[in-house]
Amino acid sequence: MDVTRPHSRRTFLAGAAATGAALAAESLLPSESHAARPAAPVNITYWYPWGSDSKTYEENRAKTFNATHADIHVTGLYVPPHSGVDNGKLLSAIASGNVPDLVVCDIPSAGAVMGYQGGLVDLTPHLKTVGWSPSQMLPGILPLMRYTGGIAGSGKIWALPETGNLMYLYINRTLFRKAGLDPNKPPRNLTELDAMAAKLTTHDSSGKFKTVGFIPWAYEGGGGAGSTGVYTWPWVFGANFTKVVKGKVTLTLSDPAFIRALNWEAGYAKKYGADKLQVVATGTLNPFTPNDLFITGEIAMMVAGNWHTEALRTYNPKLDYAVFPIPYPPGGRANATLFAMNVYMVPAGSKHPLEAVKFASWAGNGSAVIGNENIWRTFAGYKQGPTAPKNIWQQHGDAAYKVTELLSNSPNATNGVLMPISAQLGNDLWAAEQKVIYGQATAEQALSEVQNRLQPILDKALHQ
Repeated sequence: MDVTRPHSRRTFLAGAAATGAALAAESLLPSESHAARPAAPVNITYWYPWGSDSKTYEENRAKTFNATHADIHVTGLYVPPHSGVDNGKLLSAIASGNVPDLVVCDIPSAGAVMGYQGGLVDLTPHLKTVGWSPSQMLPGILPLMRYTGGIAGSGKIWALPETGNLMYLYINRTLFRKAGLDPNKPPRNLTELDAMAAKLTTHDSSGKFKTVGFIPWAYEGGGGAGSTGVYTWPWVFGANFTKVVKGKVTLTLSDPAFIRALNWEAGYAKKYGADKLQVVATGTLNPFTPNDLFITGEIAMMVAGNWHTEALRTYNPKLDYAVFPIPYPPGGRANATLFAMNVYMVPAGSKHPLEAVKFASWAGNGSAVIGNENIWRTFAGYKQGPTAPKNIWQQHGDAAYKVTELLSNSPNATNGVLMPISAQLGNDLWAAEQKVIYGQATAEQALSEVQNRLQPILDKALHQ
């Protein structure tokens, strides 16, 4: 499952968003019989990308907002795929002047692409009007909103968070016990991870895998072409993806930590066989099936998103598993994780940007997202105080959600690379990773090729 598209389905709890709203609700009726009649509400439209019961979620969220906000009336429209962001539909609407007031998209880098193309409204003045402060956001969310790319003075706010997803380590507790390992003592570093993976890997009489302990590039440890999972291990190892030199954003793919990450992954290919592991890894590409290899107990550990917990509940509710922060090497990042956020954006030409910001601020926070959290163990991008509404996982002290809370608040959470070339960079890094895994190039060679090919494209996109 691609980490940029975690919401394959949602369930909205009726009336959940009616309390604890991020914006104060106004009464639909005057307080006195002689009070002045309220002005007609401002009507805004927004596009969203998900169908099925997720469509029902959106419809109910809009109804709840409309019932509790007399001054704004929202109407949502289902626009697949990805709210028209990646197929030209939104850009065409902007060019024609017939634009929605707001778009919510399941591609985290969408704001970077659209913003640098001049397709988005800077939300800064509208956020100031509603009393927003950067201190309200989780540490890893501000870079997502600003999309600066490291450029000084370029901190326009082009996006607001809807709901968030992140990555952590899953272990199969039953397989741990069978291997003589304590499931309450997960790997804390990569030395322990490698040793446990070896103990958890077993073969049948013909030499074929019965169980595989771990594949670094499976699930959201790599994820395939186009997935932001390619940033997971370099980030855990301590790599940075860009730096600013004399006002110019420069890719830093030759970062020694980046090279160490790919070499570590290649070590698994050398030890267990690249082709053999790749056959197994193909069974991890569609986790929302009963044949997923972690669900069937054929893979003992995986780095994957919080939404996998719902797949496990659906297809193997008896599976004994646990989640923990991703282990890291010396010099790496503790409590590192990769965010996969859905984002709200206001397209250029929006007739009601302030009202769009008010709705987005409400819809991505507090009780408005509880229904989503109750299914997928997602989180809001806003800091939640002690009086904030609690989801069912928080109410019951769920161990997995405690890890979600820990990592969502971590200063070592990243959104990956948020620039106009994000999609191409993700594809090229995945191809580079595969070359290193299969011994077709060294990590230095593969990463230098990507750096040299994409830096000129980035320079052109940023006009630098």
